[in-house]
Amino acid sequence: MDTIILQFFERLRCPALDVVFGVFSFFGEALFVGAFVVFVYWLSQEKTGEQIAVTALSSLALNACLKTAVARPRPYVTGAASLRAIDTPLFSTLDLGDYVSFPSGHAQATSSLFCAASLRAKRIWVGAASLLLVFLVMCSRVYFGVHHPTDVLAGFAIGVSIALLLELVYRNFYGARYFVLCGAALAALFTLPVFPSHDYTMSAGLLAGAAFFLPIASAIKHAPAPFPKRLWRIPAGVLVCAAAFGLTLLFPDDEGFTLLSFFLLTGAATAATKAVFRLFRI
Repeated sequence: MDTIILQFFERLRCPALDVVFGVFSFFGEALFVGAFVVFVYWLSQEKTGEQIAVTALSSLALNACLKTAVARPRPYVTGAASLRAIDTPLFSTLDLGDYVSFPSGHAQATSSLFCAASLRAKRIWVGAASLLLVFLVMCSRVYFGVHHPTDVLAGFAIGVSIALLLELVYRNFYGARYFVLCGAALAALFTLPVFPSHDYTMSAGLLAGAAFFLPIASAIKHAPAPFPKRLWRIPAGVLVCAAAFGLTLLFPDDEGFTLLSFFLLTGAATAATKAVFRLFRI
């Protein structure tokens, strides 16, 4: 089944569809997912922003762990399909790693992210639009020959499952949400030596940072500003995160410091920015 579907998409390839599917594949890139999560966290209601952030970070860590543990070769490695080589500043199919095909990170990231957003929005049209977007992202990964269809289906199933599980936690066990988050972060840190990879180190650092800094951010109370004024949070937050990123550039090139860097970046994007928002009443 995998090979038949891969060959079907391979026959469709043309420059116009490269652009179309490149756009949809971008929605699963780390740049878009990270920006979407951060902006929602800064601009939306606290519970919504926190739930979407926790969902995205939990999904990211689990995906990085599974990719390293399974080590499935990509379709172009096995000969099931050729690679459609694309390299742009926003999207690339090059240097992806030949043995990290299962599950699809793009499919899992977008399905968990937009499922969580749909559950919080509670609008049928939001859910329908999210489902269509995720489906097109999944198709784009098969089209470019970087994932098997079963990779994207597994990513979709895992991403939706994480979103539903955390929706259950935030709806029925809200007071215990940080215990669940701490458990997930500890699991990621303890399994890191078993499945060592740069991506898993980064995601474990982000998840550990969320477990440590989100309770601190939640304790920083301030009156909500009206939405137009709230837009000032974007440049303020970007400046805080840029300063933190500049600090991490001084760290040695070591996996331990990579873990620390992403731990601190999460703190900058959550507790530090919220303190700045309170200070300037935005």
